[in-house]
Amino acid sequence: MTTQEPLDSKEPLDTEKIETLILNGYNEKASEEIFSIIERYENHSNKEIIYRSLSLLNLICDKSPEISERTIKSINHFVNDSDSWIRLVSLEILYQISLFRPNLLIELLNKIRGRVYDHDSSVRRLAVKIIGNLILSLHIDIYELREIIEEYTEKLMDNDWKVKLNVIRTIQKILNQDYTKIRNLEPLLSMVIINLRDEDDDVARAAAELLKIHGTYFLTKEKIFYILLNLLYNEENRVKELIIWLFGEIGKEKSSEIISIIPKLISLLKEKDYRIQLKVIEALVNIAENNFDQIWANLLHSILEANDSNYRNSLINAVFHLCRQNITEIFPYLFEELENPSENIRESIALVFKRLFEEFQIEIENEITKILYQLESRFWRERKKTIILLQNICFILESKKIAIWITIELTKALKIEKDPEVKDEIIYTLKNIHTNFTNIDEAIGRINNELSLFHKRIIEFQKIPAQFREKLNSYIQDFKFNVTEIQLNEKYNKILKKIKKFNHFINKFDYKRLAFDLIEEWDETRVQIIEELSIIKGFISEICEEKKAEFVSNLKEKIKTISNRVDVLKAEFDHIKENKFDSILNDQISDLEPTNISDDRLGYVTQIRKKLFNLDNNIRDLLIDNVEFNEIFKILLQKWVAVKIEIQEYLNDLDRQIKLMKDRLFETEIPASINGINNELSFQLLQGHIQSIITERIEGMKRFNEDFDKLGDKIEILIKKNEFSDTKILIELNSTHIQTYIEETERQIDVILGKENFFEDNNIFNLYIRPFLNKFNASKELLINKLKHFVRKSNNKLYLNQIKYYLNVINPIKLDLLANYIKIDVEPLKDLVFKFISKNKLKAKIINEKLYYQQIGSEILDSKEILFFKNIKTIGNEIYLNFKLTNPSNFDFKDLQISLKVPSYLNLQRKESFPKFLQINELKPGKIFKFNYVLKVDKQKELKKNLFDPTADEIKLDLYYRDQFDIARKTTKHIDLFIS
Repeated sequence: MTTQEPLDSKEPLDTEKIETLILNGYNEKASEEIFSIIERYENHSNKEIIYRSLSLLNLICDKSPEISERTIKSINHFVNDSDSWIRLVSLEILYQISLFRPNLLIELLNKIRGRVYDHDSSVRRLAVKIIGNLILSLHIDIYELREIIEEYTEKLMDNDWKVKLNVIRTIQKILNQDYTKIRNLEPLLSMVIINLRDEDDDVARAAAELLKIHGTYFLTKEKIFYILLNLLYNEENRVKELIIWLFGEIGKEKSSEIISIIPKLISLLKEKDYRIQLKVIEALVNIAENNFDQIWANLLHSILEANDSNYRNSLINAVFHLCRQNITEIFPYLFEELENPSENIRESIALVFKRLFEEFQIEIENEITKILYQLESRFWRERKKTIILLQNICFILESKKIAIWITIELTKALKIEKDPEVKDEIIYTLKNIHTNFTNIDEAIGRINNELSLFHKRIIEFQKIPAQFREKLNSYIQDFKFNVTEIQLNEKYNKILKKIKKFNHFINKFDYKRLAFDLIEEWDETRVQIIEELSIIKGFISEICEEKKAEFVSNLKEKIKTISNRVDVLKAEFDHIKENKFDSILNDQISDLEPTNISDDRLGYVTQIRKKLFNLDNNIRDLLIDNVEFNEIFKILLQKWVAVKIEIQEYLNDLDRQIKLMKDRLFETEIPASINGINNELSFQLLQGHIQSIITERIEGMKRFNEDFDKLGDKIEILIKKNEFSDTKILIELNSTHIQTYIEETERQIDVILGKENFFEDNNIFNLYIRPFLNKFNASKELLINKLKHFVRKSNNKLYLNQIKYYLNVINPIKLDLLANYIKIDVEPLKDLVFKFISKNKLKAKIINEKLYYQQIGSEILDSKEILFFKNIKTIGNEIYLNFKLTNPSNFDFKDLQISLKVPSYLNLQRKESFPKFLQINELKPGKIFKFNYVLKVDKQKELKKNLFDPTADEIKLDLYYRDQFDIARKTTKHIDLFIS
């Protein structure tokens, strides 16, 4: 007799401590704690500690081989414990170990087998799963294994659906892995058939799939079909659905046994249960993969004898689905039956043909084209038969487009037809078409006009390459290579747009099949034009480069000439310096004697000043005119800047000496006898000097004012060539030059005049000097205002074209990225964009810090939205919905939300399905998003559905998303289960 060990309060089960060890990864230490508690309390009557210990062990039982081995030893006797909870947690542990270390369970195999018969269903489920894993993974004696399997398959008769489902799935794996492990398939087959009737739909469907494996690999077709036929007529509808599905799956293979089954399947279309009808149609389509002729013949025979309208409609629906699945080969069958003596068959085929036209218009038009070729047959009977067929097609489809097409082709045939019977048939057919379709002749007249217009346009396009070459050759003359480059790209792109537009127009023509020759001619013309334009463009580009090289050579000569002029100016300046004109002037000013200063010396200085100004203007003009070649000006500019600075420093010094003379004359007390002479001398010097400088500077301002138009043209050319950096340089260069020019003039005048208050009350100053100053100030203000207007207008034009250029490359474009490209801050960029939009210069929107160009987007949105595709299958009581979304545009679709709504009698299988409400951040161009749902039919709820509600069997899929303009869009797809 065993004595029970008392509880030791010093070593209780510290669950929190062990969980912390596990969370921190100390699995070995945690397992030691658990094993010590299990060993201490395994014989104690308080099972709670054992259960809690085993539950903790369940978390780490397969973390390492050592833990797994010790776990097996520790829980050995718990497998058969009297407490079901302890048995359950023990098997949970063993199940985890069986997945990765099944060999450790060999010694426990018999104990686990015993738990297959446990009175607790949860324990049985786990035991079945463990045994299944061991059967599939252990390598043990074949006889022992077969014995285990036979015992295992008996659980197909268990009263728990999950036990049976696990057994069926394991048997499927065994048969696919090595069917020889099962000694006798006959008893297994009987149990599988019994499970077809199981109340649980999952078990029934799994049994059907297992039976399919039997019928495909282990039983003869005759035997499996015999079994299925017996079941078909003796089972309720839910089992019938599975049987019909099995006929379709097994009957895919070509075999003589299935032929006798086909009429029996077709007769099931009389059933009022639409699910039975759908299953029959699916099965017939599957069987037709290798037995099409037998299915076709049986369906037509059934239509022939069908009296009930509902049955006939079901047969027509079956024919339609059969045709859909075999669309490429079906037309000869359809056309043949349009001549069937039976009106029932002719009407049915006509209905099918009309439904097919709605879905396969292109394929049917291709087939009509083939029929039209038969009008050229040598045999009059064939031609007559073809005309009758065309008439039938025309009236069946009830399409005016097809009627016009056939009328035009028959009218052509009438002109060349010689046989009187065939002629009469054509005339009769044309008369019937005109009777049934109104305004045929007017429509044909419009079509002929359009065809004529197409022909004229194609001829015009054929002349384009010659015109293109002639126009560009005229631009190349006189070294107009800038204009040539712009026109070359502009005209080339314009022609390509015309080609694209006309190509789109001619391909949208509703009666393309009447314009085969024209379309073929256009395709050849289009390719030829593009090839010729490319050759011409390359040739013109080469000539431009040659002309550009020649122009650069001439420009270098001009630069050389100007460089020589700089040398001459420098030599003249050196001559003045050698004669020390500034020293002479200084001596005369010091003496303050009424001595005459040489007019030649003053004139010489004035000439130097004028030459300096003119040469500076000449260099500026040449540089602005050729800003794209600014690199070759580098040496000249370095030389010119050095000379200009040296001369300006000398002239500034000279101006200061004249100012000093003026100041001394006013400040020094001199005898009255010579005062008048000194004043006269002072004003003579001052007036002559100021007049010379201001006159010269005003002339320079006039030149600047006149140059604005020329600069505007130059900027226009650079912008059209997308040379934005050169454009910016040109604007800045001109602005800087004018500002420097004004500043230098003001500084020079200030140096000469000094304190103007000396002259405030001087009548001579006001009379002779002030008018020049006023004239200068007026010219200066005019030039500054013009410069501001020019810079603002030029910069706006530059920024607008830069924005459009980058939007054509990247649409949408982030504002910070665009600002970086055009070298401007983001906030001023926003102000510019808003201004351009408000003035209708830019068709765009700013959304979420991105700029969207609407002109491009609108062209695409008209025809490019999210595309939706679906595929629906029904197996047993489960419906498989497979969906696909595609983004065919060039833009991202964002914030996609998908919402599924299903009838109340359908239950979503969450583990096998996407969520009912889906969210996707974005769907990029050309990308595909696939998602699927599995729905299970609840038979009890289905019986309660409202039969008068047209939406009772409708699945609705709502799709919300935002387009590239951040506009919310919604589309809804309605899927009728019966139709689908």
